[in-house]
Amino acid sequence: MTPSVRTRQLNSWLAVHLPTLGYPALHGFLCARLTSPEAPNWHLPLAGLWQGELDERTDAALQSLIAELTEQADTGTLSLPSQCRLPAETPELAFAADQPLSQWSQGFACGFANWPPARNLNDPLTMQRFSLAAELCLFRDSEMARMLHQALPEPQPFAEFLRRSRHGMKSALNTLLVLEEVMDSADMQSASDEPASIQIDEAHLTLWQQWFEKARLSRQPAAQLPWFERIIADAEPLFDEPLWQQHQGYAWGEPALRPLLAARAARADCLRQLGQYAAARCEYEALLSLCLDDPMGCRYPLSSLYALTAAWDDLAALLTRFAEASSWLLFNRVLLAFVRDGEQAASALLPAALAANPHVRSALLGQRKLPKQEPEGYLPASRQEADSYALATRQAWLQQSALMWLRSNEHSR
Repeated sequence: MTPSVRTRQLNSWLAVHLPTLGYPALHGFLCARLTSPEAPNWHLPLAGLWQGELDERTDAALQSLIAELTEQADTGTLSLPSQCRLPAETPELAFAADQPLSQWSQGFACGFANWPPARNLNDPLTMQRFSLAAELCLFRDSEMARMLHQALPEPQPFAEFLRRSRHGMKSALNTLLVLEEVMDSADMQSASDEPASIQIDEAHLTLWQQWFEKARLSRQPAAQLPWFERIIADAEPLFDEPLWQQHQGYAWGEPALRPLLAARAARADCLRQLGQYAAARCEYEALLSLCLDDPMGCRYPLSSLYALTAAWDDLAALLTRFAEASSWLLFNRVLLAFVRDGEQAASALLPAALAANPHVRSALLGQRKLPKQEPEGYLPASRQEADSYALATRQAWLQQSALMWLRSNEHSR
């Protein structure tokens, strides 16, 4: 199958089944799978993006593209499609939803969301891998890009920052393929002139780990909350204001801060589940200021909290900031459209949300029993993700009388 025929076939299939994505997004998604820390399972080539069966012609086109990308990966020559360029006169236009570069970054972000959970977020290899992935996701979100630009140690025009970022994407992509070998080399170990990370003594770390474990075993948010409060009270005095200023917007990049940040995020979850919405909102928003790239995923429960409290302007701003194809945000985008623009606008957005996770509708409609507590974790497109979303957001759908409309769209695809 020639590349042109392959591209036409895949574009035709995408237009029907994943209308919010385009060929560049599919390319980015597959590149993310290729550069994952674990070898991809090509028996399920669209795992996390599409759950249905592929027709014979589309499957052949997809396998042809995968074979080509795999060959490029083997030789370290992966690159973005040729149409993924920056507009010469106005580079900022690259963030528009119909721009190939924006679509590619969106697709890569979807694939990145399916990477296996990191066992140790303090591991230098994991940190570097996530940093490179963030570079490749840059053009999905203009607001995030502007925040990254403003955080540069030396000022430069935004257009120049975008050009440098686009120029470095091919290198970042291929570095991910060999990162483990690079990080293992002695040259890499001796090249860094960065000051050593803050060290937390073993006694504190052991104590925090014990309290995290006690909270995990407690399960009920009312019982968990005191353990997280203990961690926060014990950890906060260890870090002064200059340290927070040093890592402004990217606090997760300092490993010593991560237990405290994780405890604060867990506290926010407990407060939300206990109905203390104002306090939970303040905590989530504070964490999103400390960690602009939101490695802890605070945007998901916060988006549902905004819906629960009818803070529709805040929800719209959050969805603009994180313009991603996760099922959680896609379903909240549907709910926002239903409230603001009516059933027809919501119906246009529903297929993309259902494609991201078809289990969410049955969870919202009560067609299967939900667990009593939110799952501890989940994979994209899983039943556990649907349960988490429904437990956090179903009341908002009820408040807006949106479930009856959702039931009437039972056969939407």
